[in-house]
Amino acid sequence: MQQNDDGSRGPAGRDRLLATARRLFTRHGASNVGINDVTAAAGVARMTLYNNFPSKDALTAAVYDEMARAALQALGAMERSGRSDEETILGVFDHFDRRGQDADARGCPFIHASLQAADASGPVYAIVQAYKRGLREHVLHLLDAGRPNRAELADQIVLLLDGAVTEAYLRGVADPMTAAKRAAETLLRARP
Repeated sequence: MQQNDDGSRGPAGRDRLLATARRLFTRHGASNVGINDVTAAAGVARMTLYNNFPSKDALTAAVYDEMARAALQALGAMERSGRSDEETILGVFDHFDRRGQDADARGCPFIHASLQAADASGPVYAIVQAYKRGLREHVLHLLDAGRPNRAELADQIVLLLDGAVTEAYLRGVADPMTAAKRAAETLLRARP
């Protein structure tokens, strides 16, 4: 693939655009960031963006798809490794708590993306749905297979995670992740 004079076309230009757009979208929301904002912050010509992505929608979908894959991969690295399912699930809360410590964290970037998507059946919405299903499947996988109501418990844990991540941004609760983690601990210890 041939490069532009600024060397930004192709994989390097694409990677720079994705990294810049990811930073801007998570900080300001995709709907609040224009193409000119992305190209200026990335230090590339507008044509470089269009050589790599046919539209802002395509760039937005690529950013959230990459983020979802990375997030699920990080979660996938969290195996039980001899720990109980309770310890492992509580570790998932710790993982989300560490991610929320970033100064630019604004709650769940996927929830934000779904709310900003113009169409609830569009590509970004589909990426968010796939990520949320992947998160739920991961939680289900971490729970002991013999647990009663295992599927319902996985749903409850995902809801607690979503609420805690959102509240960490909104700050309506003093320590939402600790509160959600304690609620998860109660659910995990309650055996019907």
